[in-house]
Amino acid sequence: MQDLHTLLQKYDLLHKESAILNAAKTSIKIIKHNMEDNQIPLGSSKIGGLPDMPEDWAFPSYKNRSLSFLGQFNLMELNPYNTESHLPTNGILYLFYDVVAQPWGFEEDEGCFRVLYFDGEEKELKRNEYPEVTEDYFPIPVFQITYANILTLPKYPEGMEFSEDEQDNYFVMRQELIQPNNDPAHYLLGYPFSIQNDVFDEFDLKPEEAILLLQIDSDEEDLKLFWGDSGIIYFCIDKTSLTNLQFDKVQFTLQCY
Repeated sequence: MQDLHTLLQKYDLLHKESAILNAAKTSIKIIKHNMEDNQIPLGSSKIGGLPDMPEDWAFPSYKNRSLSFLGQFNLMELNPYNTESHLPTNGILYLFYDVVAQPWGFEEDEGCFRVLYFDGEEKELKRNEYPEVTEDYFPIPVFQITYANILTLPKYPEGMEFSEDEQDNYFVMRQELIQPNNDPAHYLLGYPFSIQNDVFDEFDLKPEEAILLLQIDSDEEDLKLFWGDSGIIYFCIDKTSLTNLQFDKVQFTLQCY
């Protein structure tokens, strides 16, 4: 877990420490490990590569093109870090997106992403090849992933008053907390690292009902992904839909600078 106290001291915000700590939420950071796809156990968590899905599942497509596979998240592997019990305790989540065209997630972009959930037995899984490889096909480099808990903060803490200098310091401190050394901020749960408007507001989700299922940062060095101008993609869902495993209710947006 990051040393928030040291950061608050660095940015002259220690007098706000109690309020800022009360606003913080626990997220699950994604830690990448360079590994060949055939070295990663079937059904294990990974970013990129090929999905491990039941053989009879169709590969998601959009506008007559297969979506790129972003990653799969084994929820049993995630469970030790699921401190607020928002996520299911077992199964696998799969996320897909049109990495080539990079739609923003507007109403007219319906179908540009897909979130699937599998809760069967591992013996049903098979490493699925892309149905077709065309000139605009974009495979994401594969990384096995592990997890760690981190703290995230809202862009504008509710009920907290800042002077202009304090607001500027808070923004810089928050970025250093979430993107230390400018590392990509890939994580689940907690607060989205909103670049423009608050992501939850964009989806018209009440703060107490909103769940950040996943955000994937621009990561040109490892994943060869660059969303617009140093952007981030976000997948969000409301608590009720998540509890009911209604992953067709997930909402998506892309924000960039």
